[in-house]
Amino acid sequence: MTKARLRIAIVWYFPKASQIFDNWRDGLRAAVDVLKKKHDIEWFLDRSLPPKDDYDFVLFWDDSDSGFFDYLDDYPSAKKGICLTTDPHNMSNLRKLDVVFCESEPIYQRIRAEGIRCIRAFGTDTDFFAPTKVKKDIEYFYPATFSPWKLQRDIAYLGDKLFCVGTVQPDGELDYKACVDAGVKIREGYIPPEDIRDYYDRTKKIIIPAIHGSERTVLEAMSMNILPEVINPGNRRTKSFLKEYAESGCKTPREFVVKNYSHYQYAADLLRGME
Repeated sequence: MTKARLRIAIVWYFPKASQIFDNWRDGLRAAVDVLKKKHDIEWFLDRSLPPKDDYDFVLFWDDSDSGFFDYLDDYPSAKKGICLTTDPHNMSNLRKLDVVFCESEPIYQRIRAEGIRCIRAFGTDTDFFAPTKVKKDIEYFYPATFSPWKLQRDIAYLGDKLFCVGTVQPDGELDYKACVDAGVKIREGYIPPEDIRDYYDRTKKIIIPAIHGSERTVLEAMSMNILPEVINPGNRRTKSFLKEYAESGCKTPREFVVKNYSHYQYAADLLRGME
């Protein structure tokens, strides 16, 4: 039996979303493109809201304190879910949803223990982030916004062997200055995804000092067949992917990601939660 087409609203309730959207090429964007082949999907960026029509599903990408929770009652006939971006701080909000999509195993286990319906759904664009045989002329690469929790200052000692790219947040000046003072190579701003992919391709080692998060970086690096080095012992979310790979029996990081975290698998997991 052919399943019915779903009408899905996807909300990125972030004031700079439209500025980033064209240069955004992560697993969620690619997974949505897969879903578009069989379902009717509309994006709503910045502070724009879906019309109060009869959507089958309203999905938003945010944390558990998202301002979009204030608008859930405007869509009484739609099922609702979130692609959770951070550790869950507001379980009361998450209980208002039909499903919570979790990026990593530690977050999945934490939310599941609260009796909230949750599904592991995460991945990267494995067609886009695919390695070639270019010259490896970058020793260390770290793509991350400059902000205290990303901890660029902890790896600034690598000097000109390190290449960092990303925007400088208002609270990230100290990390940015630490890198400048140490002679780290820097490209500041929102970087086109093709450039990010090329930097991965040219890189020998990915180093991640972040306190938490950076799951996207881990999967992108592994899809490019680089096994990243996560040096912060407290970053359990990111380390969980490395643990899964070590236990997977896969011969290469790319094989592991293509098998378990491709954008095709991501799309299938999202659809399972929506249906």
